[in-house]
Amino acid sequence: MVHLTKSKPPKSAMVVAVDSLSRRSMTHYELETRLQEKGFESSEIEKVLDRLQKLGYLNDQDFALMYSESRLKHYSRRRVQQDMKNRGLSPQLIEQTLESTYSSAMEYEQCLALAKRWWIQEGKRWEQRRESDPAKRTVPRELWIQQKVARKLIQRGYPTEFVWKVLANPEVCLNNDTE
Repeated sequence: MVHLTKSKPPKSAMVVAVDSLSRRSMTHYELETRLQEKGFESSEIEKVLDRLQKLGYLNDQDFALMYSESRLKHYSRRRVQQDMKNRGLSPQLIEQTLESTYSSAMEYEQCLALAKRWWIQEGKRWEQRRESDPAKRTVPRELWIQQKVARKLIQRGYPTEFVWKVLANPEVCLNNDTE
């Protein structure tokens, strides 16, 4: 005997939206896009988004602040700004949020801290490479490490002037050579 399974009733736009928001915070744009991909009508999507905003579950300003603060210790202002733009936040909201969470001095200190940590890591890698393959001794240690650290910092979005200023700082390489 073959048991037929009952098909599930289609989910409403509100159920899909709340389900999506229960997994992670989203911007208005992200949730709207998700609902469009699920095939809901634009009028139904707008009603759901308005309702969620009134209930306080969808707030781009709160999202921007939370997102910016969570990325503060790991990414540069430029990188966070680009990520927020990709998530559909308005340029005015992005700028306002970043003004309240990022400062140049703090971003420089963060860049310096990452450079110190990565200098140690790359120094250990250089030693391992030198031991495993003696032919790799042609590139001077400091130059090799400096290039690796600079590349990582630039990939994180730090301004080039910060990167070169940090790498010119003697405490980055001197304090870490003894460890």
